[in-house]
Amino acid sequence: MSLRPMILAALAAVLASCGGNLPNSAVSRHLAGRYAGALSDSTAVPTVIRDRDIKVPDMSSPVPLLDQLRTELAKSDPDGAYAGITYDLTRGNTLPRDWIVQTPDIWGLKASALPPGHSQALVQLVHDLIASARRRVDISLLQPAPDGAFLAAIRQALQELAQRHRPIQVRFIIGQYPPDNVDVPAFYKALTDGFDLGRLTVSVAAFRSCVAFDDCDSYSWNHSKIIAIDGAAALVGGHNLWAKDYLMDEPVSDLSMRVKGPAAAGAVRFIDRLWEYVCANLNQKDSIALASTTGSCPPPAALPVRPGRGGLPILGVGRLGAGITKDFANQSELARDLTLASARHDIRMVQQDLGFDLGRADTLFPDSTIDRLIDFLRQGRGDIYIVLSNLGAKGKSGSTYSNDVTLMTLARHLKQEVQRRIELHDPLSRYEIRRGPDPVNAMLCDHVHLAPFRFGPDDRWPGGAPFATHAKFWMVDGHVFYIGSDNMYPVNLQEYGYIVDDAQAAQQLTDAYWTPVWRWSSKAAVSGPDVKDCIFRQVIK
Repeated sequence: MSLRPMILAALAAVLASCGGNLPNSAVSRHLAGRYAGALSDSTAVPTVIRDRDIKVPDMSSPVPLLDQLRTELAKSDPDGAYAGITYDLTRGNTLPRDWIVQTPDIWGLKASALPPGHSQALVQLVHDLIASARRRVDISLLQPAPDGAFLAAIRQALQELAQRHRPIQVRFIIGQYPPDNVDVPAFYKALTDGFDLGRLTVSVAAFRSCVAFDDCDSYSWNHSKIIAIDGAAALVGGHNLWAKDYLMDEPVSDLSMRVKGPAAAGAVRFIDRLWEYVCANLNQKDSIALASTTGSCPPPAALPVRPGRGGLPILGVGRLGAGITKDFANQSELARDLTLASARHDIRMVQQDLGFDLGRADTLFPDSTIDRLIDFLRQGRGDIYIVLSNLGAKGKSGSTYSNDVTLMTLARHLKQEVQRRIELHDPLSRYEIRRGPDPVNAMLCDHVHLAPFRFGPDDRWPGGAPFATHAKFWMVDGHVFYIGSDNMYPVNLQEYGYIVDDAQAAQQLTDAYWTPVWRWSSKAAVSGPDVKDCIFRQVIK
């Protein structure tokens, strides 16, 4: 999520006035107990795991990892209401030759050598995907609405579809956060004005599902980024279609992936669930708006079930956030924690942040995820690599790509949590007189590789602005990975992404993305065995 500066003060004021919760899906450890025995949208992930007897996948089992995950996720949905929506295991998928979509792809360049048109390929891809539709186009985004070259590409693609005189349904659904709203009629007009739609039906909706004043007592809006075509092909990941942040100088780095096959239909079913909420709540004029060719809500996709021709299983995982349902529907975070808990050798991640600080005295961390990382470390399984956006990173639009959580704040939290675990197991350990190096420091400095994002030899743009990454990527043991919209820092929004367990695809992603990320970011690492002044040794307990 990229929150623009104006929202920070607004949300902080709302918090102060109404006592609502931040958009925090990872309910803090001291609050988790109040939800014991419950299974609702407010239930903490560790509580769901405990109460539903959910098991960590066994990497040595002959049962494929994704099948194990799907079985365990189903335990969090006893009525099966969200099967195929927030968790959807499909087979027969393929990855196109250019399935890895990363911008800007400028590894190794100096910051001053950013080439003109560095990310034009993304604009062309958006156009080509939409223009290839034969029956339907489904697009899910975060505000603001697509602009600049992205808007022009979408508009051109719609004109091409209209000229084919096929009955094609086009749906845009956009998450909007306070205090702003999307000008839905203006965006609809920008998409459609000046040409004959023919047999096209275009619908645009913007919504948020909860803003603390409601009985859901949180903040929630759509944060997924999906372009799905005919339920047969999809682009899913982190990319917003904002020209200033992605196409101009000082662009934000981001990552998405393309799929072909039934996994794309799963993304459409997730979008259908968002539309179901919108269409049932059109009377909420302050938080939901609609404009369409027909003047009414579009019908659901009702996609036919078609087996794919490929051999790749993909697990689609989503989250419905707050306000849409009172049921637990956060299989995205649950799947992530279960997969991290199954790691045997290494964990790699590229994230905007791991902490969330919104005008608070304390910083929120994803407690259940942090616990999985600490389990991994204390059991001596291997190494954790973490690359985060740089402090103060912003896009040209003014959007922020930093939650103002310093690497020192994160390091302090990790160290405190390791120490807490040790003392929980052995309460007297805090009184022991240490006669050698601090074992907690040694473990963290040797096995946690923490670094700010870099793409080349420089540490900032020529004008002094820090580099930004908006990727939501993690990989376990070099063969299981996630690409989607779900940040690791604790927010409770609508999210969607894919988990893939395939050695060949993981190697392609490693070669094209992770290896260059770590090659350059590691030069600025603040921890790891080769770092002289390891940040964990600087933490004062």
